[in-house]
Formats: sequence, C-alpha cells, structure tokens
Amino acid sequence: MTIPLTELKAGQKAKIVSLMGGRGIHRNLEVLGIRPGAVIEKISNPIRPGAVVVQVGGSQVALGYGITNKIIVEVLA
Repeated sequence: MTIPLTELKAGQKAKIVSLMGGRGIHRNLEVLGIRPGAVIEKISNPIRPGAVVVQVGGSQVALGYGITNKIIVEVLA
C-alpha cells in the first residue's frame, strides 16, 4: 500500500516509491538524498500542517508539509 509521507507515523520507516511534481522539486529532493528507492524514517509528526523532519541516509532533513505530501512511500514492516 502506498501513502503520502504526511500519513506516515513518527518512527516508521518507508521506501520512497515516487515523487510527484515538476523537475525542480525532483532535483531539490534528490540533492537531499530523497529519491525513489531510498529508505526514509519520519522523525517528527506535527499536530497541524508544518515542517516534517525525516531521516534519510545519515542526515535529518526538515521538509515543508506540501512537499512531504508529494512524496509517495510504501511502509516497511
């Protein structure tokens, strides 16, 4: 089952399936290591739409709510 990253719970890991949006968004996310096939862990779970902190590779990155809604992931067990 695939879901937007915004629906992932804090502490859960997932594999990125796809990135929605234009080339600019793809390029900006890929520079951060956020690309299809990468494993990502959601660190923070904001109460309302706001910055979401994720860990990808050895780095933690804060992303805006709108961007995280465009990252489609598959939850890992």
